[in-house]
Amino acid sequence: MSGAASAPRTPPARSDARRNRERLLDAARALFNEVGVEQASMNDVARRAGVGPGTLWRHFPNRDALVAAVVGDSLDGLVRLADELLGSLPPGEALARWTAALVGHITRYRGLATMVMHAAAEGDGPLGTHCREAERSAAEMVERARQAGQVRNDLAVAELIRLATAVAVAGEPATGPIPAERLLTLVFDGLRGSVNPARGRESH
Repeated sequence: MSGAASAPRTPPARSDARRNRERLLDAARALFNEVGVEQASMNDVARRAGVGPGTLWRHFPNRDALVAAVVGDSLDGLVRLADELLGSLPPGEALARWTAALVGHITRYRGLATMVMHAAAEGDGPLGTHCREAERSAAEMVERARQAGQVRNDLAVAELIRLATAVAVAGEPATGPIPAERLLTLVFDGLRGSVNPARGRESH
């Protein structure tokens, strides 16, 4: 009898479950790209993945859980990005860069901006949990920018998040040709609360 311990083997059922989960996530990403978050039904995702509805529901009991699994990592990445930007840029510029990254994240799939806005407002569920973490990072950035006098002193983090999601919705291809970057520039011109020097001179 050999004294060497044999390497533990992953039970087949567990390996199958992992593979099914990845297939479901791949199918969800593909459908979100094609038709948007709201139009991709859970049954469509199961069919695209080649699994039964029961398998889908075991992994993801509702749409919120499925969307959170698809976009949660990138939402968590916004938390890390906030720390990086605050360590390398003035607070106002860091906040503007972070907000642009947030808009870029939630415009990845059509309909995601609206879902994120609702999840952030409700604050519960898997997607809401990721949103709350990102919102805490935004709150710190807003506070730093306020203290530095680089944004309006009355700016609330909830207002910033709402503005970002509104820009994301307005910048979706189906709503018109104005790019989100242009809308964000206009938003931050207002958030800084500064007067255009040339315009101020003209008024005298």
